[in-house]
This record gives sequence, C-alpha cells and structure tokens, in this order.
Amino acid sequence: MPYRNQHDVIIVGAGPAGALLGYWLSRNHLSTLIIEKKTFPRYKPCGGGLTRRALALLPFDISQAVEDCTIAARVSMLGEVLLEKHYDEPIITMVMRDKLDAMLIEKARQAGAAFSDGTAFENATQAGDTIVVDTTRGVYKTRVLVGADGVGSRVARSCGLRVNCKHMVAVEGELYPPDPLVLDAFRGAVHFDFGVLPAGYGWIFPKSDHLSAGVMSYLKKPKGMRRNLFAYLNAKGLPAEGTLKIIRGHRIPYGTGRKSSVAGSRSLLVGDAAGLADPITGEGIYFALRQAQIASRVIAGFFTGQYPSLKTYDRRIREEFIRDMICARRLGAFFYGFPKLSRGILKRRSDDLPESFLAVVSGSASYHQLFSLKAIGRRLMRRF
Repeated sequence: MPYRNQHDVIIVGAGPAGALLGYWLSRNHLSTLIIEKKTFPRYKPCGGGLTRRALALLPFDISQAVEDCTIAARVSMLGEVLLEKHYDEPIITMVMRDKLDAMLIEKARQAGAAFSDGTAFENATQAGDTIVVDTTRGVYKTRVLVGADGVGSRVARSCGLRVNCKHMVAVEGELYPPDPLVLDAFRGAVHFDFGVLPAGYGWIFPKSDHLSAGVMSYLKKPKGMRRNLFAYLNAKGLPAEGTLKIIRGHRIPYGTGRKSSVAGSRSLLVGDAAGLADPITGEGIYFALRQAQIASRVIAGFFTGQYPSLKTYDRRIREEFIRDMICARRLGAFFYGFPKLSRGILKRRSDDLPESFLAVVSGSASYHQLFSLKAIGRRLMRRF
C-alpha cells in the first residue's frame, strides 16, 4: 500500500489533549495530522466540567461551547450536607464534549493542522528517523507520533510505552426533566454526593437544556453501576425513567506511577492514554490540556535540536504531577475506604476542610496542600 502524506507529527485521538496539541504544534509551523476513529461531531461520555485552571490553559475564547457557569456548590457525604455555598466567580464551567472537542479541532484546523476523522489507528513501526503509521484509511509517515487515544492506548502498545495506573469506573447519562422548573432548580450549581454507592460518589452538572449526571466507583470491579445511577437520581428527586438518555459507562485511568514511561525517542502519550486523572473525582480535562502544553514545547524543542529525543517529556510529567498524584491516591484510598471516619473528620473541620477540598476540585489548590492539613495527614500516615 502506498504511503499517504508525510507529516512532522501525527496525533492519534481528537479529544482535548490531541486537538489542543495539534493547535499549538501547527502554530509552531510543524506539519501536523490529527486522526480520529469516530466521525465528528461525536458524543463523548464526560461530566464536561472545566475547572478554572483548565480554562486558563485555553488560548482562545470558548464561550460558544459553554452550557452553564456554576457559581454554587453542594457537597454531601453519606447523605449529610457538608458544604453549600455561593461564590462570586464561576468555580466550574460546563460544556458538552461533542461541542468542545469540535471547537478545539476547528481551532487546530484554522492554525494549519490536517484532520481525518473516521480513521482508526492500527499499528506503527519505526524505521530510522521515520515512523510508519498504518490506519484504516492508508499508511502515513511521520517523524513524531503522539497517542491521545484514551484508555488502553493502541499507540502505547505499538510504541512500547508503559502506563502504570489504576482505573475507576463511571456510568453517566444526560437527564432531560419534563418540568423546566426542575432544571431551573439545578442551574448554576454543582452537586457532589459522596457515599451514594460503595467507594464512590454521584454528581449533577447543569447544562443549557438538561442535566449531566453520573456515578463513579473507586472499586476495581464495581457491581450494579447502572442501578446505582438510577437510585442516586431518585434520591435527588430526579426520577430517571423515561428522562435519562445516552447512558454510557467508561473507565477512568488515574494516578500514573513512577514506573510509567509515557515517552520514547519519537513517541509520547497525552490525556487518558497517559493515565492521568484526578484519583478522587476522575476529572481529567485539566491534565489533558496541561500535558498537551508540555508536549508541544518538548516536541518543538525536539525539532529545533534542543532535545535529542522526546524522553524529556516523561521527566517533566513526573516532576509536575507525580507528587500530587501520590498524595491524591493516598487521600482517595482513605476517603473511599473509610467513609464514616472521613465524614467525621470533615465535620470536625467543617470550617476549612470541605472548602479546601472544593478548592482542589475547582483547580485553585493542590492535593499536596490538602494532604498537608494535619487532621488528614496524621491519620493517613498511621494507616498507609
């Protein structure tokens, strides 16, 4: 089969990481192709919450994709409300992933990137300074290959990269209440309800004409996730029968460890393919965007001769994320493993702990800072 167009960089996957990386690389005048197995626009199961720090990484306006800006938060644990507060600024900006991803891809195309959807990656082989990429639409050649192809990345397997992480399981759907007053009651607010299922939580995120709702479990093989979602919604006064649409389940990778290798000489991983997501909430968009930013700088440095290979990316990911991931994994194991004890600690420190946790969720604080709080830190050090 003859080779298709040759590119400096081929990115496999058109989620936020792949699309934004394509944008930055094209702005750096690198010939970039983004391939995506699905046909755009496509539905993507995701809560669709952009934290403040995630928004700060976007170099252009995305207001056309915004569904809601939440200025209130409600956090409960085991049925008891621990925090209910209004804020002066949005804490999480709500989007639908099909609209956001399509907008990011369009920005990448406007910057000069080529885009081929309905194109699935099959295999890659390296021959000298060239990588030959086999897809369902032909064979391509590139000097750098990026895996932005999600959990169980085929690029990672093909390039010999290793992701050492664990997985959470989430089931979510889009809820369309027939009574508009029900939707109005949830506008402008995020709901996090911990303990509504074993080792997990439920969430309600408002969108322009519906609610995104889901449940997530920290357990390796949770049972009855769909049933737990329906029970959670009923408990929230949101009967799901007949109003919950597009129910999807998916795995969320979290806590990439020290044994991971997310970059080789001419290949690297971003987004879920790299195994980075929040070990407590499962939020991954910020990590995807930040990895894309780091990757763009390393790849640009590789082409200018600043770096002999892309392995610098692996080191930078470790330096920036590993410490916080370790703290978050310990907190997650404690938080979900001992829910009653965790609720007791949160209640006793109700003046600052729930607020500190929400600061981490919104992206204005780190898990390392939360971990350092003595009320949590002392207990964790005894148990883990």
